[in-house]
Amino acid sequence: MTDGPRLIGRKEAAAYCGISPTTFSMWVATHKMPQPVAGTRRWDKKAIDARLDELSGLKPADAEDPYEKWMRENSDG
Repeated sequence: MTDGPRLIGRKEAAAYCGISPTTFSMWVATHKMPQPVAGTRRWDKKAIDARLDELSGLKPADAEDPYEKWMRENSDG
């Protein structure tokens, strides 16, 4: 069972964030929210969630990529 599609339009993305579509567009323009997926007018819910986590302080903005962390911790150097 899913919570709907992962990619959502501007109105759905705004509703997902609990803000108006106009405010969502302003947040995208000011880089508060991510850009739509390249070549589409759809936003990835996971990208929105990640950005909201950063804005609310749940995750540091400069969190290390999990793959890069694994490579650093498991390198033979």
